[in-house]
Amino acid sequence: MIYYKPITDKLKLEQLFNLDLNEDNTVFGGYIGYDESKNEVGKCLVKITGYNCVVAELDCDYSDKLLTEGFVRAALNFGANRNAYMAYCSLEKIKDVLILLGFEKNNGIYEGDIPTLLKGSCCKKSGV
Repeated sequence: MIYYKPITDKLKLEQLFNLDLNEDNTVFGGYIGYDESKNEVGKCLVKITGYNCVVAELDCDYSDKLLTEGFVRAALNFGANRNAYMAYCSLEKIKDVLILLGFEKNNGIYEGDIPTLLKGSCCKKSGV
């Protein structure tokens, strides 16, 4: 089992992602994934600006689709809990997972509304 621990402390995020996180009107968050032995298995950076959630960075074993999906879902949940409605991601290396979740490519950016993206695949196919 993988545990996704949220990080909202700006200093910790700056250290983890080696960034200056002082953009105006942007809420930053992130997740670190741990396995059952408490080994770090990846990290994800999320940016929220208004009603938009951007999965900005993801560092994990991309061949593990469930791990990658877990990080994306954690990022979407982070955005939804902060009133974001639309989600965006330009990380081509995870396109298979983004498409599986229901993101659509528009001008080189994957996008979708968060409520739809967080639905299970069975609900998306049947229109429920």
